[in-house]
Order: sequence, then structure tokens, then C-alpha cells
Amino acid sequence: MKWDSSFAIGIEVIDNQHKKIFEHLLAIENSVAKRDPWHILRFFVAQLTEYMKFHLAVEEALQEITHYPECAEHCDAHVRLIEQIASLEEQLKKNASGENLVGFFEDWFIRHVLSNDRKFGAYVKAEFPALLATTAAPNIDRADVGRH
Repeated sequence: MKWDSSFAIGIEVIDNQHKKIFEHLLAIENSVAKRDPWHILRFFVAQLTEYMKFHLAVEEALQEITHYPECAEHCDAHVRLIEQIASLEEQLKKNASGENLVGFFEDWFIRHVLSNDRKFGAYVKAEFPALLATTAAPNIDRADVGRH
């Protein structure tokens, strides 16, 4: 499964992280397809898990900062996801097959992004359009710091 622009929610930092999640999923899919030994598959799953935790924390922080009205429900979905990931990792340790893991992530990710994350993107677009602007940071010379 590959990233498709239809998955974009309009918040560049989140969209870029979603793309990175797809890269991790692709690595797992390839590992399963090649029938890599369990320790290699486990490595890819651990990478995805850690990145997902980081991504979810960023998303939750943005929701708190913007006072997103559905933040609590969205965060609850993230908690459930982390619990499900832990359960799937335990299953992986027992039977060394990542096929159900890949299917779970793809299904969850598409459902979550296309519904919950898209709602958040629409909220940010309506309430905080400046957050969607992609402007380059000004070039600040160290010599200029402190002159003001």
C-alpha cells in the first residue's frame, strides 16, 4: 500500500508524518512478502510502533493547542490504537506472522485518517488557516540577534 494524495488532510506536518507511516508499513509489507525471519519483521514493527507513538503525540498536542472540540474522543481512539498495537506485537512474538498486523494498520490508518484526521484538518482550516500556510522561516543571521 502506498501513500495517495487523497489521504492528505491539509496540515503539512501531519501529512508528512502520515507519509512516513506509509513508508514504515511498506517496509513491513516487504518483510512479510519476503518471509524475513521474525527478528527482522519485529525490528520493522518496533520502528513503526515508535513512530506511531511520536505521530500520535504530535497530533494530540496540535489538537490541544487549537482547542479542538473532539480532542478527547480523538485521543481515546489513539489510546485504543496503542493497546491494539501492543496486542498485535504479542501475537507476532507467538506466531511470527505479520500479515494480520499489516492488514490491521492499513485498515485502521485509512479509516482513522479519512474520518477523524480529516475532521481535524477541516477544523484547523476553518479556525486556524495560518497554521496551514507553508512559508519558509526567515533567514536570521546570528550577528543580527540581540540588535533589536
